[in-house]
Amino acid sequence: MATFQKRGTRWRAIIRKSGHPAKSKTFSTKAMAQRWAKETERSMERMEWNDPEQLKHITIAELITQYKEEVGAIKPLHPTKNRSLRYVSETIGNRTLAAFRPADVIAFGRKRLKKVSPSTMTVEVRYLAEVLRTARAMWNLPVTDQTVKDALLVMGQQGMTGQPAERNRRPSDEELEILREFWAGTSGEIPMAELMDFAIASCMRLGEICRVRWDDINVVDKTVVIRDRKDPRNKEGNHQIVPLLGEAWDIVQRQPQTDDERIFPYLSKTVSHMWWRTTKVLGIPDLRFHDLRHEGISRLFEQGYQIQEVALVSGHKKWDHLRRYTQLKAGDLHRG
Repeated sequence: MATFQKRGTRWRAIIRKSGHPAKSKTFSTKAMAQRWAKETERSMERMEWNDPEQLKHITIAELITQYKEEVGAIKPLHPTKNRSLRYVSETIGNRTLAAFRPADVIAFGRKRLKKVSPSTMTVEVRYLAEVLRTARAMWNLPVTDQTVKDALLVMGQQGMTGQPAERNRRPSDEELEILREFWAGTSGEIPMAELMDFAIASCMRLGEICRVRWDDINVVDKTVVIRDRKDPRNKEGNHQIVPLLGEAWDIVQRQPQTDDERIFPYLSKTVSHMWWRTTKVLGIPDLRFHDLRHEGISRLFEQGYQIQEVALVSGHKKWDHLRRYTQLKAGDLHRG
């Protein structure tokens, strides 16, 4: 709370606030002193204080909380980022910004690596760096992400962080047929065989398949609008029109229309669990539903589609990301 003292013809404003060092400043008029005090108190409330002493009174957890509240109000945080920052708060959140060191980040990494992969570890630590950069830019705090950068360097050398390994798993024709035969002999509300074949033919992700609606279909062009398609920068509003080639269109036409606006009105988590359970029962090793997208993209290349055409179906904005799907072998270059 601010108090004001008159010294001769000048006014001195004094601010004493719990958790903050005392601040004072002298002005020629009381109005100027009151205005400064009001602005300074507001900055303290929002942690917009560029005095290094202030860092002794702000914890990592408090900074993350403010980040979630203010940045999240501008653009909702992805659930993954929310969870990751919560783990940071729970592990090293009691450290003040003044005492924050690379060793704290490394300690967090060692604990988290018991549950996550090095690639996930990289993502979670980078989220923390983003919070620090935001604190400097938005709240004028004298902090940088250098502490995290120093930690990442050492963590990388020790194998604690890394890039995700690229999966090249493709289902064999025999595996796909085994799955179709299994589902043909079972009764259930979810047409797993249709979903499997549609995933391959459309190159869509499971979440996209379970979101697509009947009114997203253009029957003239045989296309579909995929709403909020996954994008590394921002999937919100990233709607894409993609062609439903070959069997993909036929499968859509076979689906019964119900009261649900979706073509495939099923929970993606339920489909994913059924896929996992079925492959386990049938003894099909290490085959994920998402591998069907890989299979579909690979087939398009094998059918002779150009990379720009495949990108239109898959939604890839950077063609370099599609190179791994070609999987060319030396023997493939011998033609006729």
